[in-house]
Amino acid sequence: MRKYFVTGFYLLIVGGLLLLGGFIMGGNKLVVWNHGFQVVTKIDQTDPLNDFKNIYIEGKDMDVNIRLGDRYKIRMAGDKSSLPTHEQHDDTLTVTGQTQKNGTVGVGVDAINRAHVTITVPMDKSLNNVHIRLSNGYIRMNDVTIEDLVKSVKDMDYDSNIYMSDVTVNNVKKLNMYDTNLTLINTKLNNANIVANAYSRIEANNVTFLKSNINMDESDLIVKESNFDTLKAMANHSKISISKTTMMNKNEFRMYSSGRFNAKDLTVEGMNLTSENGYVRYNDKKQGETYQIKSDAQNLLTVVTTKAPITIN
Repeated sequence: MRKYFVTGFYLLIVGGLLLLGGFIMGGNKLVVWNHGFQVVTKIDQTDPLNDFKNIYIEGKDMDVNIRLGDRYKIRMAGDKSSLPTHEQHDDTLTVTGQTQKNGTVGVGVDAINRAHVTITVPMDKSLNNVHIRLSNGYIRMNDVTIEDLVKSVKDMDYDSNIYMSDVTVNNVKKLNMYDTNLTLINTKLNNANIVANAYSRIEANNVTFLKSNINMDESDLIVKESNFDTLKAMANHSKISISKTTMMNKNEFRMYSSGRFNAKDLTVEGMNLTSENGYVRYNDKKQGETYQIKSDAQNLLTVVTTKAPITIN
């Protein structure tokens, strides 16, 4: 028995040394099964691009970053077998993700096989149209100005999170979310049409919503230090929280079924608050089912709920 123990101990040491040597020699590559063992080959390439005004992206298992920089270019990094393709025709850049082949298995395959795409636009340029149809990825936009934006759901089970910082979009024609997160920071959205479903979450900090619509189902809206100008929101089984926000012109929230509407430190002239089967609490005092302050004001907040309580401090 002692002989087997000593032999096993030495084999363990030899195995550890071989493992360390493999990493030092560059052998730390993932082996996957795809109708036979294959080694993942990582690619990281940057290609220059001609001027473009439109971007169309479609695929899955991709992280996409659109940002300002020194010149038009695209960088793609990831596994060679799943690296997206790109082509440019006139003013349009098209990026298409490759479909991961069935039967591919291995430790950490999803994380390693996910491609990373960075599209760079010069600092003095803007974009006319951005259309993204992506699943199981992450969409990041920084410092860009976009005329028309469309984000749709490619796979209802694997939507992509969205992050926008210092972005201006003049027309958000469609931004659909399904069980995903939208994070907005220092951003301005005009004529936005946002649909959030199935436990999605919208977080906005220092954001301006102008003439926009938000429809929510079983989702959350959290807004801080922002501006609403002519916003309409409809929510079902959802939660809305707003703080330190200025409301200009007519802003209306209608909530159905359960949920709640909480707000504090608002800048607004008038309020028209109604909770048909709940209650209105204003400045820590219950006001019954209806409460009004200057309901004919130009800058008016209207909140109507069926069951959800309304709390404003």
